[in-house]
Amino acid sequence: MSTNSLNIDNKLQNRVADNYQSQGYEVIHRPNGQQLPFDLDNYCPDLLVKISANRGLIIQIENSATNLAIERYSKIAKAISEYGDWRFLLITSEDATPIAEEDIADDPLTRPQILKRKERIAKLMSIGDREAAFFSLWIFAEILMRRHARQVFIPIDRLPTILMINHLYDQSEIPLDQFDRLIALMEIRNRIAPWILGQAVKPQ
Repeated sequence: MSTNSLNIDNKLQNRVADNYQSQGYEVIHRPNGQQLPFDLDNYCPDLLVKISANRGLIIQIENSATNLAIERYSKIAKAISEYGDWRFLLITSEDATPIAEEDIADDPLTRPQILKRKERIAKLMSIGDREAAFFSLWIFAEILMRRHARQVFIPIDRLPTILMINHLYDQSEIPLDQFDRLIALMEIRNRIAPWILGQAVKPQ
């Protein structure tokens, strides 16, 4: 690893640590075997975030979102999940998802939340705002893909969308026809996103 990459890693690690410390959680940089709550077969994470004695996050920091050892990290995430309320988090400098409180809570979607989203999309369609309806549906699809990745212990839920989709396909979580459809839909999303976002910030 180059000195520049190491500096980026250290800055990102400090930023992540500061975020959780500001929420009142204990953060340990590069915890050793005695500081970890359980044996991880010689794996040493970058950060340990202790929410309570029996709950927290074990975090790996990566400078780049490409060339990640996803299969290895998936095994680590699954092993950690067996210890109750502990989660593995992979954070990169290119993440699409901000470091936030929901990383800890990760509450499941409720049926009322899903129905409310469906009603909102249907209303946009009824008034002919198809671009906004598509954009809202795509955002919801991304949420579901990221949640699915967490449920099957593939720690890619924070990555840029295209990389997440590629990894879901590589890990056989989506078949080829769905992968092709997602890529095509993402191209549409990328074309209409500037217009949708422009409308959102346009002065009233």
